[in-house]
Amino acid sequence: MARFEVPRPGLVESLRARAIDRGPLLLTGPPGAGKTTLLQELAGVLARDGWRPVYLDLMAAASSPDRFVAAALDVLPADQFRDRLAQATEIRRLAAAGRQRSADAVQALFALWSSLDQAAGRPVALLLDEATEIRSLAYFPGLRQAHKTLGAALGARRRGTVLATSFHTLARELWPGLDALAVPPLSAADLAPVLRAAGIAAAAEALALASFGWPRHVHVLVARLAEGADLVAAWAEEMAGGGRLELACRHTYESLLLRSRGYGICKAVLAAVAREEGLNLTALVARLGRTPGATRDYLQWLVGVDALRVVKKRYYYVDGLVRQWVRLHGRGAPPTAAELLAAAREVIRPDGRAPQAPDTPPPAAPALPRRDTLMEID
Repeated sequence: MARFEVPRPGLVESLRARAIDRGPLLLTGPPGAGKTTLLQELAGVLARDGWRPVYLDLMAAASSPDRFVAAALDVLPADQFRDRLAQATEIRRLAAAGRQRSADAVQALFALWSSLDQAAGRPVALLLDEATEIRSLAYFPGLRQAHKTLGAALGARRRGTVLATSFHTLARELWPGLDALAVPPLSAADLAPVLRAAGIAAAAEALALASFGWPRHVHVLVARLAEGADLVAAWAEEMAGGGRLELACRHTYESLLLRSRGYGICKAVLAAVAREEGLNLTALVARLGRTPGATRDYLQWLVGVDALRVVKKRYYYVDGLVRQWVRLHGRGAPPTAAELLAAAREVIRPDGRAPQAPDTPPPAAPALPRRDTLMEID
């Protein structure tokens, strides 16, 4: 099945201009926002400009100090970085010496990165995907503050450094001094040329609503539209159990929950916000039957992993399609075909406008006594 990419030349050019003459930049956006695609497109553009881009995915690489160091050195081709051979050899020696030298190996790698301005006369760009995964090394001796050492090393680079992450809130805590650029959702204006080029008659406004503007969802729906499917029917089918939208949302939901504290209660909080998005703390206290202090903690945990966002003290999903998944699949019984179609029609409004949040939250229900047995796992 063909994959339909949505060109974002303006955003790539902004990244290029920002990368070539300033310090590190943090690229943020929810899972499926297209950050990896943008990093790889940026690498291609910089290579054509005469740079030597170095891309490393920390989600895969940062599992243990020795594996992290090996992966980081493997993406430095010997023919391009031969002047760093002695330094790389020493780092590999430290990594092979066992746990007692693993911190030294990682710190030596960061020192290499900090000084890696040129290779064979060409400027070097360091592109680190899912950079917050460096925290995986914190459980090894001497690496509890690995994120601080990494931040200092990258801060010493005067150009060509871009970090990407799906966890904006955590990244801002780890590296508060970094400039950040949030990847915006795709608009109807972004999607219209793709639909025209593919010969698809569907309205770009409807596709933007159906996908909430995130490329991961756009790819699924555009592929179905190219096959001749109706957008509403395609949305409903792909959000059914085992559909590609359903699986993508399930993966995001589970990943964010596992990163959050209070696994069980956070499910209940996400369900409450999914049913009535835009509630404030007072209203959620009544829905959940917990104290204001406890409810505030639960919400902060979910904001901390960027499952939820706060706008004027009200709580919303970062990815609106994940909200729809929770409404449909977060109740223990699979949705019916009629429920899926009703949800699709609610999301893809005929007037082409997204539903607006109410000016005032729904009235608070009386606080309920706690009757559940949800475990609050820290």
